[in-house]
Amino acid sequence: MDPAFSPVQQLLERLHSRHAGDDSGEVASYIPELATADPSWFGITLVTANGTVYEVGDTRRQFTIQSISKPLTYALALEAIGEEEVRRHVDVEPSGDAFNSITLQSGTGLPPNPMVNAGAIATASLIEPLGFEKPIDRILNEYSAFAGRELTIDEAVFESEFRTGSRNRAIAYLLQNSGVIEDEVEGVVETYFRQCSTLVDCRDLATIAATLASNGVNPVTGSRVLREETVKNVLSVMASCGMYDAAGDWFYSVGLPAKSGVAGGIIAVLPGQLGIAVYSPPLDEHGNSVRGVSVCEEISGLLDLHVMTPARRPPPPVRDERTLVEARSMRLRPEAEQDVLSEFGDRVRVIELQGEITFAGGEMLTRTVLEDAGETEYTLLDLGAVRGINPVVVPIASDLIDSYAELGGEILFSAFDRLPEIREELARFRGARDLEMAKDFPALDPALEWCERQLIERHGRVDEPGELSLAQHGATLGMSPDQVSRLNQHLEPRSYAVGEQIYAAEDDDVDEMLLVSSGDVNIFAGETTGGRHRIATLPAGMTLNEVPVISRKSRLGFSQADTEVTAWALSNESLQQLRAEDPDLVCTLFENFLKMLSVRIGHLVKDLLR
Repeated sequence: MDPAFSPVQQLLERLHSRHAGDDSGEVASYIPELATADPSWFGITLVTANGTVYEVGDTRRQFTIQSISKPLTYALALEAIGEEEVRRHVDVEPSGDAFNSITLQSGTGLPPNPMVNAGAIATASLIEPLGFEKPIDRILNEYSAFAGRELTIDEAVFESEFRTGSRNRAIAYLLQNSGVIEDEVEGVVETYFRQCSTLVDCRDLATIAATLASNGVNPVTGSRVLREETVKNVLSVMASCGMYDAAGDWFYSVGLPAKSGVAGGIIAVLPGQLGIAVYSPPLDEHGNSVRGVSVCEEISGLLDLHVMTPARRPPPPVRDERTLVEARSMRLRPEAEQDVLSEFGDRVRVIELQGEITFAGGEMLTRTVLEDAGETEYTLLDLGAVRGINPVVVPIASDLIDSYAELGGEILFSAFDRLPEIREELARFRGARDLEMAKDFPALDPALEWCERQLIERHGRVDEPGELSLAQHGATLGMSPDQVSRLNQHLEPRSYAVGEQIYAAEDDDVDEMLLVSSGDVNIFAGETTGGRHRIATLPAGMTLNEVPVISRKSRLGFSQADTEVTAWALSNESLQQLRAEDPDLVCTLFENFLKMLSVRIGHLVKDLLR
């Protein structure tokens, strides 16, 4: 869909129209070049975690990033030298002082956090060139990866800041005196001024925010910029310190990790979902964009974006719960085996999971599985609708496997290969403790079939069927011996090896049906086996391809021998001869076809309704 026709776009346009007339606040003037900004400039951009961009107003007008650079350089420092080393130079405590306060923490002698000028200057001093000519080149390269395009420095703003930046120099000398900065002060201050003078537009800032929202992957370019652990640390500091001494009010009313800059930009991040940027030069008494704060407050309220909103809790991890009485595989079974499954099927629980499973979901799942666990033999956890599993769930899942085993049951998984990293992590976790990995299956259907087989073997008897005679076949029920003999005269024997294709979807010239006398036949939707869905497994006594022959329509899928198969083939030509010779025989044959077809359709409908 064209974003221009989206309700989100319309919302942004209404917000822009509503707040454009707010002329409160003052453009920053302590940096002379910033004072030239037009107070009417105003843009809003929203970028989703899938890279969709919504924008309105002056979103392509360039301005300098200023203090929105601080979390980006902090992220680079964390990636470059590690959290422990960074924390030796700058703390992460909120400060009630102004952003340009010339003070350090009384106990540690460190800047309170990397979002105020003292912390940001200390952070900039930690960046080594490492393959670049200067630290600023490496910093600018990082910023460009965040924005998804090559960024440059506004030299006029840099010169203005460099000439008038006495206060920041005083902060830098204080840091040097306290042992926080070891390099020459002028070089560090120049790096800091240049990073603040990076040219961006509102769209760049929203893309930067969306990169943080997407766990460090730029959603527009698809490139990873940061590790997930770094993103968590950066967003934590932005949430508590990003809006200076107004951080408490901001988080109370807006509830999103954010950062502002004195050129008029603000970014806000809803983890996992979106990034917002607003550009409007007039600032409030805290140094934050007046329109930017108002827009973010309103959009957070309208869209319920506050991260502390109770509705932010994920949906329950259990989408559906059944037993094997209701949930069956696509293998059609003889009546005796069906009776076993009807009687003992409640000893297998099938739990379909959904969404993102975190600690809370893992704990809830544990209670669900262990409830009445002593009355079940297997619990099958289907992950087909799960988007992700937090690694914290791994030890919980491992304990669940063991606790359920102590009660006499076995945990099984299906579709676990959709989440290879978590599957490997669980296997490593259990392997390190000399514990066996739980069985897992590529999809729900083969897992259900395995469970059926276990119940039948435990509580019934698996009879390996021999080859049926024609009189024993389901197609001849109700026929007289003479009619069975007459039918036999029109049949040709067929045999198929394991895995051999019987009928393909595109074989329109096949004008015969099969009466399966031994073995099992798989029927798949589609044209080939790769990634296709099994819709039935037919045992001996069933018929195959009768619908295309009678209806003269193309078949919907293809068939393949699951085991060695023998059958009788009845061509359409022979069927017409039988119709002329013995209409009653053909009538009985068709009645039997309908009975068998109704069983197959009922089985398929039950699968579709799951």
